[in-house]
Amino acid sequence: MESNIRIVMKAAVFIAGDHLITPLGLGSAANFGRILAGDVAIQPIEDTDLSDHRIHAARIDENVWLDNIHHPQRYTRLEQLIILALQAMIDAYRIPVDHSTLVVLSTTKGNITLLHRSQTAIPAERVFLPVMADALQHYFGFENRFITLSNACISGSLAISVARQLLQHNDKYQQAIVIGGDEISRFIVSGFDAFQALADEPCRPFDRDRKGLNLGEAIAAVYLSKTPTIGAINIMGIGSYNDANHISGPSRTGEGLYRSIREAMRQAGDPALDFISAHGTATAYNDEMEAIALQRCGLTAVPVHSLKGYYGHTLGASGLLETVLGIQSLKHDQLIPSMGYAQQGTNHALNIITPENQGTERNTTLGTFLKTASGFGGCNIATVFQKI
Repeated sequence: MESNIRIVMKAAVFIAGDHLITPLGLGSAANFGRILAGDVAIQPIEDTDLSDHRIHAARIDENVWLDNIHHPQRYTRLEQLIILALQAMIDAYRIPVDHSTLVVLSTTKGNITLLHRSQTAIPAERVFLPVMADALQHYFGFENRFITLSNACISGSLAISVARQLLQHNDKYQQAIVIGGDEISRFIVSGFDAFQALADEPCRPFDRDRKGLNLGEAIAAVYLSKTPTIGAINIMGIGSYNDANHISGPSRTGEGLYRSIREAMRQAGDPALDFISAHGTATAYNDEMEAIALQRCGLTAVPVHSLKGYYGHTLGASGLLETVLGIQSLKHDQLIPSMGYAQQGTNHALNIITPENQGTERNTTLGTFLKTASGFGGCNIATVFQKI
């Protein structure tokens, strides 16, 4: 009996370009070079606008911004940074602003600083994420309304997933810009303080003596295309599961991340991984959960790093920031050490990349890596990227 069932193959989607604005500089290549040199953005900060006590965090120096924003007084600090990154992407890759281009904006808190500033010319309603996105859309004249995504600390990686799905299933869109950003504010600092999650020193992901996380600022963007170009990166597979374990605590069994990794690897065809870019917040429970999930997936021998020791936790930008730097690793065939790690700090030993073993982990070219992220509310995501 002949079947009428048709198997529809999903079209491939590629990352064809990227851009970063961080405390370590402008541009992806510049940031990659800085962290390979061992430069760290995390510094002690004493600022009563952020906290009544000293914190360790990574802030962007606004004095190094390029002066090319029209009517900057109409936009918040975060919006100005996003505008700079979007303009850089449009110019570098000649991206049209017509109906063929989708823009997905990832942020956890957006213009939350407006809550603390009564004297400002910025309309108060811009604290709402869709209103903020509309202001950015109108600045450039994009025909399509921006899609705004806020899902805790997986927001950046999830935004890539959403854009990929829309490109695969909607012929209207030919390319997409995915951009993520958050800035440090008193609201965010006080929240993590309440969890007693902030370290009083630069963070140490996966280390035995880790004390918690640092906060950071970054704007990170990727350009997605249906057409492979020279140097493009294929998004091979994505899995995202919510284990609904706790409002802020990760699953003790790593169930959600385990399922996310397995699904991403299944979609990608279970490739051999050259390295893993972990979420690695340097909190006791997150790092342990990730180690359990990787052990359950049989991936503890794969070289792994966390980039939080360089930039801190950049919230809605973190998944994108760490994806871009993972792509730089692939392109330069060079692993990034996990800053702050000295001694095993999880029950399941991981193959943490350090300056001492960086040159001996792989003698061949790098081709494939896994990016993981987890967040409040039990959300998890894993993505497999491959050099073409």
